[in-house]
Amino acid sequence: MTGRLSGKRTIVTGAGSGIGQAAARLFAAEGAHVMCADINGDAAAATATDIGERAISLAVDVSRPADCQAMVDQTVSAFGGLDAVYANAGVDGPGRAGDLDIDEWNRVIGVNLTGVWLSVRYAIDHLIAAGGGSLVLQASVGGVIGVPGIASYAAAKAGVIGLTRQMAVDYGPDGIRVNAICPGTVPTPLVRATYEKRGGFSATANAPADATVDELIDAAKVRHPIGRLGTTTDIAQLALHLASDESSWTTGTAIVIDGGMSAA
Repeated sequence: MTGRLSGKRTIVTGAGSGIGQAAARLFAAEGAHVMCADINGDAAAATATDIGERAISLAVDVSRPADCQAMVDQTVSAFGGLDAVYANAGVDGPGRAGDLDIDEWNRVIGVNLTGVWLSVRYAIDHLIAAGGGSLVLQASVGGVIGVPGIASYAAAKAGVIGLTRQMAVDYGPDGIRVNAICPGTVPTPLVRATYEKRGGFSATANAPADATVDELIDAAKVRHPIGRLGTTTDIAQLALHLASDESSWTTGTAIVIDGGMSAA
């Protein structure tokens, strides 16, 4: 590794599995100190233990303001400040608009939009004190184009893109860069849960109605012109770039990383 985040003090939410876990490991390998936050405290601790002395962990429900405040406070206390946050934590959100009830809608919006805001809300003053920094917000290709059967999820992710642009404008003068990542299909536990809960309502016309979850996910390859689904490392590498000084003139963007899905 080349030390692209050498000395940076960072937070990764959703670090217990999937993209967040891959990002936490990569950030640390590139020289960062990492707070591994996850609603599953044991999973967060396992990631931090795997990383070693450069990492700490905390059980965090990003929909709870007190949890997000504690996450930032403990990071600053342990590392002496804060330079970057990757607000990656999210939940699945299957269902068409006419099929959702209010509790399900609020659950998805509460984590995937409000939770992203809360994950960075308490970090802002610390980034200003550090002379600037980077906020990386997890959106989705579903916030850019229509994807069947994910109404609340898509609404939340489109909101993240709007929040990204607004924060970039508001905090650019303070040296804070804000960017969103919009992945295509990456078969993480969250994506698998979405396919399972959608049942036979597939995101692709390529699979039979009785297809298994694995068959549905595999059939989704056809929507990605590059010929494969994404990996957690694909997304983590983009998060690394945005958290690092390499992206010092990049802000207010929603970067689509989807193997060509949205182009098709």
